[in-house]
Amino acid sequence: MTPAATAPAGASAGLCLAGALRTEVNRLAYHLRTPATRSGLTPTRLAALGALAKHPDGIRQGDLAVLMGMSAPSMTRLTELLLEPGWVDRERDPHDARAYLLRITPIGELTLANVRDAGTRQLLDDMSLLTDEERASLARAVPVLRKLADIRLTDTMVSEEGSADA
Repeated sequence: MTPAATAPAGASAGLCLAGALRTEVNRLAYHLRTPATRSGLTPTRLAALGALAKHPDGIRQGDLAVLMGMSAPSMTRLTELLLEPGWVDRERDPHDARAYLLRITPIGELTLANVRDAGTRQLLDDMSLLTDEERASLARAVPVLRKLADIRLTDTMVSEEGSADA
Protein backbone atom coordinates (compact mmCIF):
# COMPACT_ATOMS: atom_id res chain seq x y z
CA MET A 1 0.00 0.00 0.00
CA THR A 2 1.13 3.54 -0.69
CA PRO A 3 1.40 6.08 2.16
CA ALA A 4 -1.49 8.05 0.61
CA ALA A 5 -3.69 4.94 0.68
CA THR A 6 -3.17 4.47 4.43
CA ALA A 7 -3.35 8.16 5.39
CA PRO A 8 -6.54 9.87 6.58
CA ALA A 9 -8.50 11.70 3.84
CA GLY A 10 -7.26 15.15 4.95
CA ALA A 11 -3.67 13.99 4.95
CA SER A 12 -4.11 12.49 1.49
CA ALA A 13 -5.47 15.79 0.15
CA GLY A 14 -2.57 17.60 1.80
CA LEU A 15 -0.09 15.19 0.29
CA CYS A 16 -1.61 15.70 -3.16
CA LEU A 17 -1.51 19.48 -2.75
CA ALA A 18 2.10 19.42 -1.55
CA GLY A 19 3.11 17.17 -4.45
CA ALA A 20 1.34 19.31 -7.05
CA LEU A 21 2.77 22.52 -5.59
CA ARG A 22 6.30 21.09 -5.54
CA THR A 23 5.99 19.95 -9.14
CA GLU A 24 4.67 23.25 -10.46
CA VAL A 25 7.12 25.40 -8.46
CA ASN A 26 9.99 23.29 -9.79
CA ARG A 27 8.72 23.60 -13.37
CA LEU A 28 8.40 27.37 -13.03
CA ALA A 29 11.82 27.66 -11.37
CA TYR A 30 13.37 25.67 -14.21
CA HIS A 31 12.04 28.14 -16.78
CA LEU A 32 13.05 31.15 -14.69
CA ARG A 33 16.65 29.86 -14.52
CA THR A 34 17.01 29.91 -18.31
CA PRO A 35 18.49 33.45 -18.43
CA ALA A 36 21.00 32.49 -15.73
CA THR A 37 22.04 29.39 -17.63
CA ARG A 38 22.68 31.51 -20.73
CA SER A 39 25.00 33.68 -18.60
CA GLY A 40 26.98 30.67 -17.42
CA LEU A 41 25.33 30.64 -14.02
CA THR A 42 24.30 27.24 -12.76
CA PRO A 43 21.58 27.18 -10.10
CA THR A 44 24.27 26.69 -7.44
CA ARG A 45 26.35 29.63 -8.66
CA LEU A 46 23.23 31.78 -8.86
CA ALA A 47 22.26 30.81 -5.29
CA ALA A 48 25.76 31.66 -4.08
CA LEU A 49 25.72 35.08 -5.75
CA GLY A 50 22.28 35.72 -4.29
CA ALA A 51 23.50 34.79 -0.82
CA LEU A 52 26.61 36.95 -1.18
CA ALA A 53 24.48 39.90 -2.32
CA LYS A 54 22.74 39.72 1.07
CA HIS A 55 26.11 40.10 2.82
CA PRO A 56 27.68 43.26 1.33
CA ASP A 57 30.41 43.28 4.00
CA GLY A 58 31.32 39.73 3.06
CA ILE A 59 30.75 36.33 4.56
CA ARG A 60 33.23 33.68 5.57
CA GLN A 61 33.62 30.95 3.01
CA GLY A 62 32.80 28.30 5.61
CA ASP A 63 29.66 30.16 6.71
CA LEU A 64 28.49 30.37 3.11
CA ALA A 65 29.06 26.61 2.80
CA VAL A 66 26.86 26.01 5.85
CA LEU A 67 24.24 28.45 4.59
CA MET A 68 24.09 26.62 1.26
CA GLY A 69 24.32 23.13 2.76
CA MET A 70 27.61 22.35 1.03
CA SER A 71 30.79 20.65 2.17
CA ALA A 72 33.93 22.74 2.58
CA PRO A 73 35.65 21.14 -0.46
CA SER A 74 32.58 21.77 -2.62
CA MET A 75 32.48 25.40 -1.48
CA THR A 76 36.18 25.79 -2.30
CA ARG A 77 35.51 24.56 -5.85
CA LEU A 78 32.43 26.79 -6.17
CA THR A 79 34.47 29.77 -4.94
CA GLU A 80 37.07 29.12 -7.63
CA LEU A 81 34.30 29.05 -10.25
CA LEU A 82 32.93 32.38 -8.96
CA LEU A 83 36.39 34.01 -8.83
CA GLU A 84 37.25 33.09 -12.41
CA PRO A 85 34.72 35.42 -14.15
CA GLY A 86 35.24 38.11 -11.50
CA TRP A 87 31.83 37.69 -9.83
CA VAL A 88 33.41 37.34 -6.35
CA ASP A 89 36.46 38.59 -4.43
CA ARG A 90 38.16 36.47 -1.77
CA GLU A 91 40.40 37.81 0.96
CA ARG A 92 41.70 36.64 4.30
CA ASP A 93 39.38 37.33 7.21
CA PRO A 94 41.07 40.13 9.20
CA HIS A 95 39.82 38.53 12.43
CA ASP A 96 40.95 34.98 11.57
CA ALA A 97 43.78 34.49 9.09
CA ARG A 98 42.78 30.84 8.66
CA ALA A 99 39.47 31.84 7.05
CA TYR A 100 38.49 33.62 3.85
CA LEU A 101 35.86 36.32 3.38
CA LEU A 102 33.90 36.31 0.15
CA ARG A 103 32.30 39.43 -1.32
CA ILE A 104 30.25 39.88 -4.45
CA THR A 105 31.99 42.24 -6.88
CA PRO A 106 30.35 44.98 -8.95
CA ILE A 107 30.57 42.58 -11.92
CA GLY A 108 28.83 39.91 -9.83
CA GLU A 109 26.15 42.38 -8.74
CA LEU A 110 25.56 43.45 -12.34
CA THR A 111 25.40 39.86 -13.55
CA LEU A 112 22.95 38.97 -10.78
CA ALA A 113 20.81 42.03 -11.49
CA ASN A 114 20.74 41.28 -15.23
CA VAL A 115 19.78 37.66 -14.67
CA ARG A 116 17.06 38.60 -12.19
CA ASP A 117 15.75 41.29 -14.52
CA ALA A 118 15.64 38.89 -17.47
CA GLY A 119 13.79 36.29 -15.41
CA THR A 120 11.36 38.88 -14.08
CA ARG A 121 10.65 40.22 -17.56
CA GLN A 122 10.14 36.68 -18.85
CA LEU A 123 7.68 36.00 -16.03
CA LEU A 124 5.91 39.31 -16.67
CA ASP A 125 5.48 38.35 -20.34
CA ASP A 126 4.08 34.97 -19.30
CA MET A 127 1.74 36.56 -16.76
CA SER A 128 0.29 38.80 -19.47
CA LEU A 129 -1.32 35.64 -20.86
CA LEU A 130 -3.26 35.14 -17.61
CA THR A 131 -6.67 36.53 -16.79
CA ASP A 132 -7.09 39.33 -14.25
CA GLU A 133 -8.51 36.78 -11.83
CA GLU A 134 -5.51 34.47 -12.27
CA ARG A 135 -3.09 37.37 -11.67
CA ALA A 136 -5.07 38.31 -8.54
CA SER A 137 -4.77 34.70 -7.34
CA LEU A 138 -1.01 34.88 -7.85
CA ALA A 139 -0.83 38.15 -5.93
CA ARG A 140 -2.65 36.50 -3.01
CA ALA A 141 -0.34 33.46 -3.21
CA VAL A 142 2.91 35.42 -2.95
CA PRO A 143 2.75 35.99 0.85
CA VAL A 144 1.82 32.33 1.36
CA LEU A 145 4.74 31.14 -0.77
CA ARG A 146 7.06 33.52 1.09
CA LYS A 147 5.82 32.10 4.40
CA LEU A 148 6.52 28.55 3.21
CA ALA A 149 10.03 29.55 2.11
CA ASP A 150 10.67 31.38 5.38
CA ILE A 151 9.61 28.34 7.41
CA ARG A 152 12.35 26.28 5.77
CA LEU A 153 14.86 29.12 6.13
CA THR A 154 13.96 29.56 9.81
CA ASP A 155 14.30 25.79 10.39
CA THR A 156 17.76 25.86 8.80
CA MET A 157 18.86 28.86 10.85
CA VAL A 158 17.55 27.37 14.10
CA SER A 159 19.32 24.05 13.48
CA GLU A 160 22.56 25.92 12.68
CA GLU A 161 22.26 27.98 15.86
CA GLY A 162 21.48 24.87 17.86
CA SER A 163 24.49 23.00 16.51
CA ALA A 164 26.72 26.00 17.18
CA ASP A 165 25.63 26.00 20.83
CA ALA A 166 26.17 22.27 21.28
